[in-house]
Amino acid sequence: MMLMVGALAIGISIGIVTGLFGVGGGFLITPLLNIVLGVPMPVAVGTGAVQILGVSTSGLFSRRRETLTDYKMALVLFGGNIAGVQLGATTLESLSTLGHFTFGDQQIVAVEFVLLWVFTVVLGGITAFLLYDTSRINASPDKRVGLFARIKIPPYTDFDTLEEPRLSLVVMSYFGLALGFMTGLLGIGGGVLMMPALIYLVGMRTHKAAATSLAIIWSSSFVATITHATLGNADLLLAIPLFVGGSAGLQLGTRLYSRLQGPQLRRYFAFISLAATFLVVTRILTVML
Repeated sequence: MMLMVGALAIGISIGIVTGLFGVGGGFLITPLLNIVLGVPMPVAVGTGAVQILGVSTSGLFSRRRETLTDYKMALVLFGGNIAGVQLGATTLESLSTLGHFTFGDQQIVAVEFVLLWVFTVVLGGITAFLLYDTSRINASPDKRVGLFARIKIPPYTDFDTLEEPRLSLVVMSYFGLALGFMTGLLGIGGGVLMMPALIYLVGMRTHKAAATSLAIIWSSSFVATITHATLGNADLLLAIPLFVGGSAGLQLGTRLYSRLQGPQLRRYFAFISLAATFLVVTRILTVML
């Protein structure tokens, strides 16, 4: 019962984050399931993917009348996502065979230790960059041209949601591959990378990035759910309270999202990422000491 109540509370929190930032919340749900509820890391990754699929489906439905989502971009990235998810899930399975190792007097599960460090590096880097960008005195706001627009590798395609619409299909395919790999390996849906990447690399406005990332996360979590369910990494019973709580939290997050400006969204996202980084680092220190 306590496990179900804890999962419900985590689901509500993740739903709010999903509604606000369109990130799926996987970068929080996987470490929370592992650290707070003691769920083994491979099962936390697979169950997180199931929950992200459910909540992102609700999020897309609640935003169905909006015109902010770039579905063409989600479709372009889908092919790379499929390959990346498979590669990430295979890597996770390989890490799961490493067993335990001894650190001092502690027996440490190798796969959990490795993934916690990966979370720390990813979350710490994104947090540092977002805090730097949003704290500059003359921080610009929403209008920007992304780094990908400067990479000229044919063939190209145009995205009407961008200030610089023409982007390389090759670059976008590898971008989708990288996001899919993170989904398969960490169960994060790529969301913690997605929103900053769409803003700074692709050049999308903040509110459009939040809306579009939700559509991209849906496709990657769909593939991840099937993959991890096949591998036996998904606990469907645990996913139920996560989904119920996530659906409730999503409604609140979506309402808050419409009231915030782009720079505010980026800064609050940085604070959420900082909290997740602190949680993971605390867990690593607890394991090691």
